Amino acid sequence: MTISQHNSGIKRAAIICAEGIGDGLLMMIANSNLKKEGYQVTVYHNQPNPLSSLFPSENIHSFPKTLGNWEPELAPYDLVLMENDHSSRAYHLFKLRREKKLKQLVVFFPTQSNELTAKDFLFNPKKAVATNLANGCQLLLKQQVSAKSNELPLPADKEHRAHKNRIVIHPTSNDPKRNWPRSKFLALAKRLKQKGFTISWVVSPNERSEWSFVEKLGYNLPKSKNLKEVADHIYESGYMIGNDSGIGHLASNLNIPTLTISGNPKRVRLWRPDWGTGLVVTLPFPLPNFKGIGMPIRQNHWQSFVSVQRVLKSFYQLVEDVEWKLR
Repeated sequence: MTISQHNSGIKRAAIICAEGIGDGLLMMIANSNLKKEGYQVTVYHNQPNPLSSLFPSENIHSFPKTLGNWEPELAPYDLVLMENDHSSRAYHLFKLRREKKLKQLVVFFPTQSNELTAKDFLFNPKKAVATNLANGCQLLLKQQVSAKSNELPLPADKEHRAHKNRIVIHPTSNDPKRNWPRSKFLALAKRLKQKGFTISWVVSPNERSEWSFVEKLGYNLPKSKNLKEVADHIYESGYMIGNDSGIGHLASNLNIPTLTISGNPKRVRLWRPDWGTGLVVTLPFPLPNFKGIGMPIRQNHWQSFVSVQRVLKSFYQLVEDVEWKLR
């Protein structure tokens, strides 16, 4: 890996995130490491406002409106660092690099790709993304050690885990096929409430009407104006349970013990939250994912094989792990 530099003496870097809050949080690891090496960094994200609410002092921009705008947008940077997400945007930038119009592009590849070059970094599938990003930055910047921290500002007026018996449940994600069933989340919440835990459901504003019924069941459904307020609520909670999603990464980022429910053991091994204490609960045995109409059994039917009891057992193990660490 090599890095060019313009003659001005000021090193400028652009970070291009994949879409999603979790991806943004993770790529802020690269932002932190590049800043420590003297770079002026601009982060590009498809949801700049939510990410900016978490990182108010960082330079976070929206994506250019068209693919054709990327080349002039990125021309001033000495380094362009991108996470490959197989999007049309990513393939457009690969094309610019092949045409020598974006020589300063370096790519972090979560999985193998024909676009991989000697100056890029391929993730180790046995390690979580946050650790891979730190290792990639270490190699890219020729550092002795590279930090996994993204320097997320913590709430100054809140007490960490002030409500240790409060469990935040995030029952949704960007991909419905990654979601554990609503009925099982409700059964889980009921069991945990019977054990003396307080349940707080966290969903996005556009999902709120769909989940408002939980308030009639005696649960908390807090209203939040922005992602910073969601983070504040999670920061004061004892635990987080949810699907493989950006909110799970946010909880882990805030050092809240996190249980992630997933039907894809291989994917979640790489994409699991990896800042604070956390566990993953997934399938008890391998499920096939054959190609063909209706055949991806794991993708379409994994939820049937992850029981409420299995998730409960994993949560109690998480509690035990946390209590052991606090002794």
